[in-house]
Amino acid sequence: MKIIWVLENIKDNQNSFDFYTNSKLNVLLLLASVNLWRRNHPEDTCVLYADDITIDALDKLKVLDFWHKILPIPNPRKINKSVFWASSKLQVLSSVKEHVILMDNDTHIYKPIKKYLDLDKIYVHNLEVGKGYYPTSLDEYVKKLTYKARWQTESVNVAFLNLPDYKFTNRYAELSLSIMEEFTKMEVPHPQYLIFAEQLLLKHLMDKENIEYKPLISTDWDCEKWEWGKDNNEGIWKLKESGLYLKHYGPLKSWIKDSKADQNYDSEINHLLNCINLPNLDLTSIINK
Repeated sequence: MKIIWVLENIKDNQNSFDFYTNSKLNVLLLLASVNLWRRNHPEDTCVLYADDITIDALDKLKVLDFWHKILPIPNPRKINKSVFWASSKLQVLSSVKEHVILMDNDTHIYKPIKKYLDLDKIYVHNLEVGKGYYPTSLDEYVKKLTYKARWQTESVNVAFLNLPDYKFTNRYAELSLSIMEEFTKMEVPHPQYLIFAEQLLLKHLMDKENIEYKPLISTDWDCEKWEWGKDNNEGIWKLKESGLYLKHYGPLKSWIKDSKADQNYDSEINHLLNCINLPNLDLTSIINK
């Protein structure tokens, strides 16, 4: 099976402070993500889609061999990357012709989890309660979209995404990219419109087409309160149990860098190095946390 990571430098400048590989934590999270998957699922093919600047930066760190294949990001579109910074994931999904699993670069899988999945179903990381956070049908920009729908506020998180039907994957990705292009022309102000086009749209299409899907975690994320909420009994593992199998770092990254909210930067770095287990890994050229 093809397992995908996507990494794009949206700054067009390798020396930018915001460039992904200028952060030691970001690089270790990425490398641990692919190494843990390979360790637990050696039968799979791990593929990185990236731009030339990113590939060059990873090559200088001598870590490209973590993946079986390195490919360019396909299907370029006229999209504002500062708002739709994850649009490259949809560009990749618009071109796949097989069953794929899409991994966020900070999603870690600690055990062989495919045996717990019905791989003919779509799996997402978790369900989201988006009331008060996601743009709604009343939003001034959403009203102008060519694609009309009764938009709900319940959504899905795609930090992990199992997509068995490539034809549906292509339809979803193409519509998502089209919406991002329209939003770009409207000059929407913030990345809430990214998760609308990426996550809310996915749930909308799955519900509309009666496609069965399942979350890995049986606990909702409350976007407005920015915390885990109620158990939903729809996923595989309750939140506390899920930590034995997987972890999506998400907003934890900023807390880890500053050692806030019970997070410790040095401890986390040591944990990630253990996950990677590569004694010759040299990240001394990266000066930013």
